[in-house]
Amino acid sequence: MLASLPLALLGLSGCLAAVSVSVPSEMEVELAKRAVIPCTHTVSGKPASRQVEWFITDKNFQRQRIAYRDESMTMVDDNTDYSSRVYMDGDFSLVINEVDLMDERSFHCQVTAGAAGGGEGMTTLKVFDPPEVPEVELTASVLSVTSTKAHMIATCISRNGNPAPTITWYKDGAALPTMTERNDDMYMVSRTVKEASGLHSVSSTLYLRPTKADKDSHFYCMVQYLMPKGRTESLMSQKFNLTLHYYTENVKFEVISGPVKEGDTVMLKCTADGFPPPEYNFFRIQGGQEQEIQSSTESVLVLEKVSRSQGGTFRCQAMDFDSPPDITLTRDLVLSVSYLDPLRLVPAKATTVSLGGDLDLSCSGSGSHDPKLAWRKGKEPVSDSGVLHLKRVTYHSMGAYTCEATVPEVPGLHKEQSVHVIVQGKPEIEDKAYQSEFSAEGEEATLTCSALGHPEPKITWSIPNVQPSVTSSGNRLMSEVTLLVTQKLLESEISCSASNGFGTSKRTFQLSIVATTASSTVSTAADPVLGTMDQQQGGSSTAIIAVIVCVLLLLLIVALFYFLQKKGKLSCGKAEKKSLTHKETNTNEIVVEMKTDKRNEQRGLLSSGGGGRPMGD
Repeated sequence: MLASLPLALLGLSGCLAAVSVSVPSEMEVELAKRAVIPCTHTVSGKPASRQVEWFITDKNFQRQRIAYRDESMTMVDDNTDYSSRVYMDGDFSLVINEVDLMDERSFHCQVTAGAAGGGEGMTTLKVFDPPEVPEVELTASVLSVTSTKAHMIATCISRNGNPAPTITWYKDGAALPTMTERNDDMYMVSRTVKEASGLHSVSSTLYLRPTKADKDSHFYCMVQYLMPKGRTESLMSQKFNLTLHYYTENVKFEVISGPVKEGDTVMLKCTADGFPPPEYNFFRIQGGQEQEIQSSTESVLVLEKVSRSQGGTFRCQAMDFDSPPDITLTRDLVLSVSYLDPLRLVPAKATTVSLGGDLDLSCSGSGSHDPKLAWRKGKEPVSDSGVLHLKRVTYHSMGAYTCEATVPEVPGLHKEQSVHVIVQGKPEIEDKAYQSEFSAEGEEATLTCSALGHPEPKITWSIPNVQPSVTSSGNRLMSEVTLLVTQKLLESEISCSASNGFGTSKRTFQLSIVATTASSTVSTAADPVLGTMDQQQGGSSTAIIAVIVCVLLLLLIVALFYFLQKKGKLSCGKAEKKSLTHKETNTNEIVVEMKTDKRNEQRGLLSSGGGGRPMGD
């Protein structure tokens, strides 16, 4: 009884031992990537041994082991499709390198634990590969909108994807409904091909009965495919338009440029909305009759340098024989040519007015529009109406006055005409500045006499035997002479006279010589130095410096005498004091007068005495 107890306990522990295996039901991986399939297992009790094995189901639906691991080693089975691509890692997971499409199958993980028994789990591996960008093959023929059935438009092809992708057609950004049944409006025919590589290529052909509205539509296809973790991605083809043949329903006839004026080159454009574009016939309507101008595929009629006589009604006719008879293919256009007549001026071309008199100029114009009138002289506006009043005219009023007519609503349309105003009267000599002071005889003096007048005056000079240089500009005459400054010339009157049939004007020129002396008079009423600088009238800078130095020395001498007298070291009588202020000097000696008389200050305190006579009051 006691001997059988251990056996009973051993049998009980064997009954309680068990193996549990857990693997994912499905694994997803991209083509050429590495797949890791985990095998999680538990064993209750303490088995004497444990072995983990991985199996596949081959094409004959037979189980084939590809790798295993026991207590002592990990092995990869030989002579299988996975002998070089798989191994088991430390936690019994199966690692597959460079996954191929052939790996899209079931994998089994089997765990055996001796008396504990065994367990097994199975997973399915799914391999994903994105397809290539879809390509569109267009139908080469032109499609007619008058067809009563759907035509093949284009085929969309996407190659080498797994799993097989789907194709959707789009028009102007909106998905077209997938129609697989043939009908007269629209349907699609799809096809899937499994390539030798195991990847899938898909195509879809769009059949459509086009309408005229489709001429401006954009079509394209989009391929949608699955990726791991439930991602859905897509690739879009290039967009394309349909080449349609449709009849003309509307004709438009218009002037390409803006308002037309005489001299313009005008383009009249006729546009039909049919395709291919029809031929165009252009006519001009005169007296109710059509006069053909041009017939061709060109939709533009060009009129070179139009005149007002070319205005009127023009007609365009589109020659589209596919259009229904109830559609009007003719359009008329009225061409308006803006123009201005020559301006009428009073006075017409030239007029004469007396100096100081008044003159009125008037301008009027006409044309297809009432023009805006204005006057200008040169570039300067002088009146913003058709009448110009000139009051108290001067010689500067002479010249050309231009009347300009414009039409603001027709840019570039303008006319202009000029009248020349002549002012006649006694000459006027212009008061121009000239050099009148000279430092010495023998210098050259240039004098200019400028006179205005009409008729053109004659200029004469009071100096005989001169050869003036004469120039003329408009109503201005200029005479210029160059003279040598002499005493005789200074004593004579220098003048010029301008004369014409209305009188004579004269101008006098004053010339003088301003001498430069070596000494100057210095005023000492306020400050000897500053007085010298303020009152000097000539001389060079060297003379000024010498005078200032002498004055300073004399002041020092006076101060020294005054100081000695105060100290009692020098007794001076009145005669001696007088000698300090009235000292005889030679011709070249300098005398300083200590005066406050304004008249003496203006004459100057520094001068040279003559004949040995002392300088006094």
